[in-house]
Amino acid sequence: MDERRIKPRWQINQGAKLTFENGVHPIRCVVEDISAGGMCVSLTRNLFDDVFANFKLTLAQDLELELGAQVVWRQEQFERNLYGLSFDRIDKTAQANLKNYIDTNFHGLIVKHWWEGDANVRA
Repeated sequence: MDERRIKPRWQINQGAKLTFENGVHPIRCVVEDISAGGMCVSLTRNLFDDVFANFKLTLAQDLELELGAQVVWRQEQFERNLYGLSFDRIDKTAQANLKNYIDTNFHGLIVKHWWEGDANVRA
């Protein structure tokens, strides 16, 4: 399959929490991969696509991102629900915080894929 993403995704397989505007308690999930343009998240719950229009993603105790996304694909796999999300709302501060988090915690991924990026985009 041809890669059509504008930004490379970093496979981080990081435990996280999702908080939705109508939810009282955060939902545990795993961020399979992430970039400034979107992410793949897996969780045990089956959610309606529209809940991702406005949510908070907590990747670490000191990193909480307020995001909006569209579900571009979903899949059930081994009793997990995977959601491919494309961000339609992520501000510059959140992008910078995410980049810093990846740089700090997953530097090996950046070194491994330093040559990937916008130049490999296919129409």
